[in-house]
Parts: sequence; C-alpha cells; structure tokens
Amino acid sequence: MTHRQRRKLVLFLALTITIFCLISNVLVIAQEKNSTPIFEDVTLSPNFAPDPMTVRGLSGGFVPAKETTGRAETVTGPCIGFIDEQPDHRLVLTTFFDYLSIQVKSSEDTTLVVRGPGGTWCNDDYEGKNPGIVGQWLSGNYEIWVGSYQRHKYAPYIIRISEKK
Repeated sequence: MTHRQRRKLVLFLALTITIFCLISNVLVIAQEKNSTPIFEDVTLSPNFAPDPMTVRGLSGGFVPAKETTGRAETVTGPCIGFIDEQPDHRLVLTTFFDYLSIQVKSSEDTTLVVRGPGGTWCNDDYEGKNPGIVGQWLSGNYEIWVGSYQRHKYAPYIIRISEKK
C-alpha cells in the first residue's frame, strides 16, 4: 500500500467514525426528547400529598368524544367536544377511594372523559365552564381526556385531583 493510499484510508476511517459519532449523538438526543411525556401520568394511594395533586396539559383534538366513549351521555354528563386519540393522562389508583374529585380548570370551556375499571364517564360544566367528576373510584388504571368544543382548538388546563370533600 502506498503512502497516498494509506492517507486516503486514514482520512476515510476518520470521516466515517466522526459521522457515526454525530449520528449516534443525534439519535440519543432525539430519544431523550421523545421519552419525556408531554402530559403527566399520576399514581395515587390514599392520603396522597400534596392534596390537591395537579397536572397540566392542553385540551382538544380532532376525535369527537362520543366516538371514543361509544355513547352521547353518561350518568355524570354529556360526552361532547373533541379529544385526542390517545389519553392526555393516565391515573393509577392503588386502592379503592371512597371519595375522589377530578376537576379541570381552564380559561376556555373544556370537557372531560374518564375511562377506567368501573366504566366511562363524561362531564361538561361541573363548576362553571369547567368539567369535573367526583365520587367513589375503584382501584385500577384510568385514562383521562380533556376536550375542547371546537375541533383542533387547544387550551391550557390544570387538573386538580383531591380526596377532600
């Protein structure tokens, strides 16, 4: 192998290693960004703190709530508005709660859908224009969606979860 061929080989290997390192770093950064949830998930046990527990998100989506729930109304209220395909939050209750309230606070009129072990519940305007669901809750995994009245209209919200009556 000539000196010139060795130089080309070393240069080629150096470039290949540099490109590989750059691509690896970009992939690691992309994975770190994708692993961070946009909205929070919560696991609760009785006497949790702080009470109320709060989580934040953006309401809305493009799927009619009644399509996700399979009904126009539940005992807790109408299934209206537009939500995302995937739930905004997941709530895990480690045991039965004799009383638990989930209330949405937003500057916009929002709707609420909760699906869990005991069924599906919807609400609109529990307190003013803010939805909420209160009562007894079975242990298990719950999916929570916060909707908006108009398709693709998004508004920030805070969900307050409390054991206090």
